[in-house]
Amino acid sequence: MRIKLGTALLAGVGLALALSNAYADQVIKPYFEFKQPKMIAIPGDLSLDTNGAAAPVISGFSQFGVRIGVTFEGVSQYDLATVGRPNFIPPDTNGAVGKTQFVETTNGAYAVFDKATGVRTSLVSDVAFWATAGQTGASGDSRVMYNAAADRWIAMSFGANAKDLQVAISDTSNALGTWKSTKFEGFAGFGFGATADYPTLALDKNAVYIGTNNFAPATSGGTNSFRGTTMNVIPLDSLFNPVAPTVSNMKQFVTPFTNTASDVDRGFAQQGVNSSSVGSTGTVIAASLFAFDNLGFKVNGLTSSSATTSTIGPVAMLGEAAFTSPGPGRQPSVAIPANQRVIATLDERISSSVYEANGRIYGVHTVNSGLDALDQARVRYFVLDAATMAIVDEGDIGEAGYDYYQGAIAVNRYGQVVISYNRSGLDPATGKISLMARLFDTNGAGKLVVHSDELLLKESLTDDYHNGSLFGAAAVGRQRWGDYAQVTIDPANDSKFWVIGEFAREYNLAQFGHPGGTGGSRWGTWITEIEFIPEPPAWAMVVLAMGLAGFASRRRRIAVTAAMAA
Repeated sequence: MRIKLGTALLAGVGLALALSNAYADQVIKPYFEFKQPKMIAIPGDLSLDTNGAAAPVISGFSQFGVRIGVTFEGVSQYDLATVGRPNFIPPDTNGAVGKTQFVETTNGAYAVFDKATGVRTSLVSDVAFWATAGQTGASGDSRVMYNAAADRWIAMSFGANAKDLQVAISDTSNALGTWKSTKFEGFAGFGFGATADYPTLALDKNAVYIGTNNFAPATSGGTNSFRGTTMNVIPLDSLFNPVAPTVSNMKQFVTPFTNTASDVDRGFAQQGVNSSSVGSTGTVIAASLFAFDNLGFKVNGLTSSSATTSTIGPVAMLGEAAFTSPGPGRQPSVAIPANQRVIATLDERISSSVYEANGRIYGVHTVNSGLDALDQARVRYFVLDAATMAIVDEGDIGEAGYDYYQGAIAVNRYGQVVISYNRSGLDPATGKISLMARLFDTNGAGKLVVHSDELLLKESLTDDYHNGSLFGAAAVGRQRWGDYAQVTIDPANDSKFWVIGEFAREYNLAQFGHPGGTGGSRWGTWITEIEFIPEPPAWAMVVLAMGLAGFASRRRRIAVTAAMAA
């Protein structure tokens, strides 16, 4: 495992100058694309699953400073057929931990798990969930969070029409209980084909933040094009009220995109910052539209009861170390060499939550930092001063020979950090797409310090995942992976973090236990509880060091699933 500090990347002066010129010319990055989930249809490819999900395991596996608790499979693409929503890609993997449950949302299906055992207690289609909550239809891009202060859940997704966004709030801390909902127009002004795309979700002490990328065709039936962004700021009291959620006193900050020099850069995939700090200001972080950088701005004048008089502050470019957009991820596939690099690592947008703790803001995104000649993707973390948005620390997580992507992060009040991600490469033994995690501590200067060895949480069951085509055939169409992953903090014990991410299930073929299947690919999701535990006293470390003196080296990567099976 290698972590390269961002300051080492500043040597790319020529690249930085080129990026600065691109910003001056107001040229939007062309790969910031329209992303609405779609269903794939392979004739005769029934979603049969006689194997079923892997049984939950309460591992008790631990090494110095970390313990793995319960770990289990979440919703898979096979599950979608059982609730009448087959073959959505990508899953848009998202989930959150509450007092006693873990709730997962994907495109097509939602699930609830007992967090103590990993046993699934509910699986319903997204359409059925929203119907019970009072809405008609759903079109994906769902996210879910647990509001520990209110002891209630919040879920969000497209409405039946993708220009609409719907928000549901649970009546209690029990996700299996009743929910109520509200709906609003996320992108107004176009009567045909408008989409409030890639909705994000965050909350602080005042408001819920839902950012959207807005797309619409110029004419009916035309191709969608980028129209700008909206940051929807909804007061907490409006959504988490005793009667039913509303969007009263909401403020929508619309930043139009006209493809002219007058366009304002407030970024793409705007992410509100999750925070438990008390104050009247919120923060938004996003990927710049024009430069290879991230940016931030404040939402001022907020209260928990109203956002109507709130205003947006000036945009601050973060000044990250040089990077470019990451390329596709590699896999070991020996059967189809042309498919070795088909996994879409997305782009440098911030696809998962951003957190504030102790006056610092923490986030991750995927980049090509130029450290390797093979154009390999890396997960970059950044730590900002919450007041000034100056970079306190940044670094790239990666290792030569592998692509790292689809990162997620969470930080607790102690400055303990968990970063999860997918990793893949060409090595036949270790290159399958894997869900992994790394633990860090924050030192007094705000720098991340490695806390543990890299953890292998789940390895994919195939070395050649691709969607939209049959086993043995060339990959066709968009090979989206993710597009989300998530790390959340346990409200009952904030030294515990819960990771959810994507892995690849086996192909839908009789030889893999699926009679009647014609060979389509299938995604799966995996959930793991990770706990920071106190380090042993110094004298114990000395004794251990003496006991290990005969070993030439120490494993740097811990395979959690293998350790549990031993």
